[in-house]
Amino acid sequence: MIPAAVSHMALGLVLGLRHAFEADHIAAVAAIASREKSPFRSVFIGGFWGLGHLASLLLVGLPVVGLGLRFPSVLNVPLELGVAAMIVLLGVGGLARARPPAWTGDDAPALRHDHPHSLRRLGNRPFWVGAAHGLAGSGALTLVILATMPSRMDGILYLGVFGIGSIVGMMAASAALSIPIAVLGLGGPGVTRRLAQGVSLGSVIFGLLYGATTLAAAIARHPLS
Repeated sequence: MIPAAVSHMALGLVLGLRHAFEADHIAAVAAIASREKSPFRSVFIGGFWGLGHLASLLLVGLPVVGLGLRFPSVLNVPLELGVAAMIVLLGVGGLARARPPAWTGDDAPALRHDHPHSLRRLGNRPFWVGAAHGLAGSGALTLVILATMPSRMDGILYLGVFGIGSIVGMMAASAALSIPIAVLGLGGPGVTRRLAQGVSLGSVIFGLLYGATTLAAAIARHPLS
């Protein structure tokens, strides 16, 4: 018979992997990674998103699960709206960077790249984006852990394994995103630019819809009148 702690850890890993593929996470990372032709750099972006996500989960989850504190539910909607705004801003920034150059021709650059020279600097933005996502989802996750885990230690272990699963899942998602980007990039700078524009525009649209849905759900739960 499998010990309960082992089954809880396995469940946390699987759910963490699945969590990484949620639409708002993919939209945010795609907006960042759409300019990257290197699968290695894209995977690195996904890994740092996962690290930021894990950092927020631990920052909020350890006091809640370990000490029995309560996450203020009043923060859930503002944090979710903040994530929606962040996705929109990432998309707008991507559109600005992917603007066609002032001149045309075969020698015109497709994108105005300003790639950082170190992987640490490359990971700075996805880390904080992942941290924002982790913060927005921490309240609901920790309440689930408190309600289902047999002990606080099991809850803390579950939280950590869930975060590790999110790291691995987002690295896999970023690798999958990098394949069509790399293939389409072979079509030339114009194709690369249009791909980046399409992904960025999609992020803007998704962020607006995500924010509107979150706000509508909040109003339905707590009518203004």
